[in-house]
Amino acid sequence: MSRFTLLCLCTLVICSGCRTHLGVAPTRPTEDPDFTVEAIPAPAGMAPAPASPFRLQPGDILNFRLISLAPLEVPRLSVDDAGFLHAPLAGAIAVAGASLEEAEALLQERLRRYDRFGAVSLTVAEPAGHRVSVLGSVARTGTYVLSGPTRVADLLAMAGGVQRADGEPESVELGDLEAARLLRAGEPLPISIPRALAGDPRHNVLLAPRDVLFVPALQGAAVRVLGEVGNPHLVPWRPRLRLSEVLAQAQGMSAGADEADVRIVRGPLSAPRVYRASLRALSQGQATDVELARGDIVYVTKHWFASVSDVIQRLVPLLVVSPVP
Repeated sequence: MSRFTLLCLCTLVICSGCRTHLGVAPTRPTEDPDFTVEAIPAPAGMAPAPASPFRLQPGDILNFRLISLAPLEVPRLSVDDAGFLHAPLAGAIAVAGASLEEAEALLQERLRRYDRFGAVSLTVAEPAGHRVSVLGSVARTGTYVLSGPTRVADLLAMAGGVQRADGEPESVELGDLEAARLLRAGEPLPISIPRALAGDPRHNVLLAPRDVLFVPALQGAAVRVLGEVGNPHLVPWRPRLRLSEVLAQAQGMSAGADEADVRIVRGPLSAPRVYRASLRALSQGQATDVELARGDIVYVTKHWFASVSDVIQRLVPLLVVSPVP
């Protein structure tokens, strides 16, 4: 945490310490007129397109064969970075973007001066030029070869899915799929990765060579659970995530925790909202479960804390030292 953020949080301590009563946490973030839920534009998706023919790319490795009275075979010829294939007798021929049939025709035409009746055959030894990259919070970052038609969901599966926290009793994802993007020629495509994983054809699009899938780490898309819980940590946010769920993922409350005094800090530190929720009232059917917003901080207090100021002063150092993925 930066010094500026810490300063803002200290300001929160002072302001909150002046309050004797905290507002009861609304059931939904939108029920508080003073809090504006961050709007995340939903990508429109793309019209489904059929698989395109295989076209050669720099880095592809080919097997060359001349069928003739004087046959010739040369394995593993590479298309260089400039898109040229250097074949025996034919020299350098630009093949990047050509299909195998088109490349064969170019080679055969060049070889006519040496062999009028020879036929050229090209086969793909390794489509090494058809690579895509996966970066960010995934299990296995790196480059992957497209050996055939491959979609976004396939690529994420090849990368082992979203990175998960080690040592957690429950599966905790550390990547923000909502904010993940597929980049093509440096520009993000208008697709949603979660909808791609759900099989929506407008979002689970076919990949093209040199595409980049970037999955950012959880930041505002997480809910931080701190204080008197079994395992303070970040919980991935999703729509309609409830207070009882994040407390369960944090292994519940510790001995001595005040079930009637759970604090929720919401919004930017420059203008935060601080609420109070009661898990005791919820368990007794006297209150409804609270729906959390992106970036909320849930803090479970001890029953002997004397004031609001005491609680938030304890929250400041916890935010400074708590782990962030």
